[in-house]
Amino acid sequence: MLIKIYKTILYSFIIFILTINICSFLTTFNPKSLINPFHLKSRTISCYLLSKHIIFKSGIFLNKASKNEIISLIDKYSKKYNVDPDLIKIMVEVESEYNQFAISRTGAMGLMQIMPATFNDMKHTDPFDAERNISAGIKYFSIQKRTFKKLELALSAYNAGPSHVYKNHTVPNFIETKSYVSEIMSKYRKLKAIDSD
Repeated sequence: MLIKIYKTILYSFIIFILTINICSFLTTFNPKSLINPFHLKSRTISCYLLSKHIIFKSGIFLNKASKNEIISLIDKYSKKYNVDPDLIKIMVEVESEYNQFAISRTGAMGLMQIMPATFNDMKHTDPFDAERNISAGIKYFSIQKRTFKKLELALSAYNAGPSHVYKNHTVPNFIETKSYVSEIMSKYRKLKAIDSD
């Protein structure tokens, strides 16, 4: 009986990984997204961690943190890492639309869409736990903010990786990163303009 359960979980996991990789290809129509070994490895790790979270923590019904609970966590960890909570709320909205179980085509995970290696570097476990994901994401962003000083560069480093920003000390010439930085900065400026009125 136990072997049947494990086989079912294993088959479900394999189907889930194949589905994510095929969906990634179909949404981008870019064969590289299907065969890119880095993305494949990251997505596989992300799927494994999500399966582990479902089996050992949330259960099949995927108990989610409410938006108010997420905002409360953002406020708590923004204060701890000295980051504007309004900016983090915008980042979470853009990154995952407050979807605690989001996995991107590149394998970024959870509310703040953190890559598996980065999440591991932040010394956290379970990236699909709302509190741990928020804590790791804000900690990582605060490191980029201290390193690069300018908000646009910190956002670029968060999105594309710091090595791409170190090269020229400008926003990298990636369409996704430029769009990401532009969207967040636009929303953040609007919010701050409203707050100052």
